[in-house]
Amino acid sequence: DLIRGDLDSLKPDVRSYYESQGCIVEEDPDQNTNDLDKALQKIKDTLDDSAKHDDNGDNNSGIKVFVYGAFGGRFDQEMGAIQALYKWSAVFQNHLFLYDDQTCAFLLPPKIKSEIRLAFFGEHPANEQDDKGPNVFGEGPTCGLIPIGCRCDDIKTTGFKWNLDGSLPLEFGGLVSTSNRAMEKIITVQSSSAPVIFTAEVTTA
Repeated sequence: DLIRGDLDSLKPDVRSYYESQGCIVEEDPDQNTNDLDKALQKIKDTLDDSAKHDDNGDNNSGIKVFVYGAFGGRFDQEMGAIQALYKWSAVFQNHLFLYDDQTCAFLLPPKIKSEIRLAFFGEHPANEQDDKGPNVFGEGPTCGLIPIGCRCDDIKTTGFKWNLDGSLPLEFGGLVSTSNRAMEKIITVQSSSAPVIFTAEVTTA
């Protein structure tokens, strides 16, 4: 419905095509924000406008934002997408998710126990889970916890192949939980000090 950004890389023929399909093309020349920030700001503004006409005044209850194409390109752009998790997740009640065809990532807030349900878990992705059948697209079972931004103390997990008991912090230059595996249908993560990124592979079984 909408293309928003500084439009510096939008080719004229591509713009014409989407406009011919009824898509609105909106330019925002601000160079202090990237295109993902611009898109998320537009979503927030739209929700805020809707809330003005909502008797409950609830502008984003139940809203989930999925960003596709967040990975697999330039490293600086991937870091821009990761940064958006820290900047915008609270705005969308921690329902902001980054995806490409191999990976997903989202931010887990501190000081609460987060429950995560993945499509695939255990030793084999297609191990008769919920009778999904063939050619099912979903998250897991390989996953990780990445302490980007700051050290995460007293982090505890359940349901992983290699659980954390809080005795070691997650931090760059120390322990980073990569190539872990979800072994149960529901896994939990609790960190007392700082948010941490949860990431999982995207699997087709």
